[in-house]
Amino acid sequence: MTGPKTIALAGALMLSAAIPAAAETFNFTVIAGHPPLTKGVSAISTHFVPEVTRRAAELGHTVNWTEAYAGSVAPPTGVLEAVESGVAEFGYVPQLFEGDKLPLDQITYITPFGTSDLVKLMEVIDALYAEIPAMSEAWEDNNQKVLAPVGIDTYHFVTKFPIETVSDLDGSKIGTAGLALNWLKGVDATPVAGALPDFYNAMSTGLYDGVMTFESVVAPYKFYEVAPYITKINFGAQYASALTVNLDTWNTLPEDMQQIIQEAANGYRDIAAESYREGGEASLATAVEGGAILSELSDEERAAYANKLPNIAREWADQLDAQGLPGTEVLETYMRLSREAGITHARDWTAE
Repeated sequence: MTGPKTIALAGALMLSAAIPAAAETFNFTVIAGHPPLTKGVSAISTHFVPEVTRRAAELGHTVNWTEAYAGSVAPPTGVLEAVESGVAEFGYVPQLFEGDKLPLDQITYITPFGTSDLVKLMEVIDALYAEIPAMSEAWEDNNQKVLAPVGIDTYHFVTKFPIETVSDLDGSKIGTAGLALNWLKGVDATPVAGALPDFYNAMSTGLYDGVMTFESVVAPYKFYEVAPYITKINFGAQYASALTVNLDTWNTLPEDMQQIIQEAANGYRDIAAESYREGGEASLATAVEGGAILSELSDEERAAYANKLPNIAREWADQLDAQGLPGTEVLETYMRLSREAGITHARDWTAE
């Protein structure tokens, strides 16, 4: 028979189960070298930060955030080190600038001319991480954990001159970032390394004749004002950045906070991918309204461009293999996963 004391005890146990064992206050800093004009950064502020705060509050925790974007703490090339050292707990790390420290993560940049479907590409990247432990281990070597891989929409040319054939690029200076510089190896153009915040001034002063960049930034950064020709070639969507957390911080968090943060990051990954897709379409439309001239290379010209390149993927894989890293394994696994996802490349990068 159940007595009043038993009922009272059961009620107390139920109440205690609904309240975290120890409500805590967490002070986090999240940084980015890029401004919120970049979709992956804006989604941190509009989704990840408030979602973590909301979910933590439901468990009685308090989260205080310092959001420091647009290079106020570190430039795009310095975010990896800033999070590694603990200057910030979270960071938007553009790993395309970190080829030396995160070489395996450059996989999409050495296999161009793939899909423009960013959501599908991110699914492939998730599967690649699951099959290749060395990819996560490289981030751990930099004292970080990837919470969410972040892709960007497909790359095109934005130039001061029209492009109808590949040969129209001859003699030009084209700015871009990371291993995308390799995409100019098959043409008589000079690649110039740079970053988004620098592109406008570089084109306006004549340092560049154009850039290879992704659709969603063309209008927000107003590139079309100084380079009105947008030539769609579809180099493909890219895995370019990651939302990361300092590993020391992560390991000290209680399990309920770890779960909250990871779930919020999963949602952020999908929202960021969709916002890039929508942002790309809107960006090109706005650029055309502003006077940009939009054209598209034929499939034949795109394939011809792809086949003019040396096999930059095999070169990359061989170099990493020689360093004891699984370059060939990553390349072949990525291409297999892409095919299984229905992604077709204009060139088989695994071919010798």
